[in-house]
Amino acid sequence: MKRDRSGHFLMAQNARVLYVPTTKVASSTARLLLAEANGTYRPERLRWTDAPNISVDQGIHNLEVSGLQYFEFLPETQRDHILKSSNWWRVGLLRDPYARLYSVWENRVLLRAPSPWLKNFQHKCSEVLIDGRLDYAASFRKFVNVLRAEPEIFGDDPHFKSQRTHLGGDQVAFTHLFRVDKPGELDIFATQLGQRVGMKIEPRRLNEGLGLKHLDVMDAQTASVVEQIYEDDFDAYGFERVSFPSISPIALASVGETKAINYARDVTARLVQLSQLARYRQRSRYLLAQILRNSGLRRHKKHR
Repeated sequence: MKRDRSGHFLMAQNARVLYVPTTKVASSTARLLLAEANGTYRPERLRWTDAPNISVDQGIHNLEVSGLQYFEFLPETQRDHILKSSNWWRVGLLRDPYARLYSVWENRVLLRAPSPWLKNFQHKCSEVLIDGRLDYAASFRKFVNVLRAEPEIFGDDPHFKSQRTHLGGDQVAFTHLFRVDKPGELDIFATQLGQRVGMKIEPRRLNEGLGLKHLDVMDAQTASVVEQIYEDDFDAYGFERVSFPSISPIALASVGETKAINYARDVTARLVQLSQLARYRQRSRYLLAQILRNSGLRRHKKHR
């Protein structure tokens, strides 16, 4: 069943904040801020989940850890109240589309972070190597052209969707929109949120990436393609169309860095396998127990 357009909206009930997440726009940082403000952050629960988290910090995306709630599961009357009430904040975050797409490529394509949607894109977006060294810039530019020509191979992975799609178009009347690519904007959000709940909270930069920026890999032709793909974001949110060099830059990884990236991919793939095995075993135990009960071979436990 297809989810409602508000299916990814998150609610911090105690803080009275509706947060509309956008992938690769400080989503992990925002979730952590909201979980802390909501008083529901429980990192100790991560050990009991079977999600393929690369780090403890990434566990914030698990609702068992954050304590945030999905907006779509509320009664309609309560949803309407939250969307209209002056007592509720409705928060969204924005990011320069050039920087966001580079971050998406680095995370989803280069490092191959776990994704249930991405299956067979690697042969289309294989890296460009020069003497065994990864060329970040050429590899990114290759990916951008594939995204424009064959967007279907990226399926329903929300990381490749526009920010306007994430933010629900005109569905939400936002009380707060923060540009995370502008210095100090996340700090302002954290300060205002802390004041709202009467506590001091500070943003922690999570999922920082490899240290490169879109400025290191972008040329004029690629920037033009990005502007075409995310035209609705540029138009809706007033992002500046930047002039980039016409000469394509080269950004080479060292041989050691190239090997490290391949190793990181292998670790991620193994982690996904272990996660899938854990889920399979958990479900298998449940199904076996249910079959035994239904057949009368296992009795229900009596609660005293």
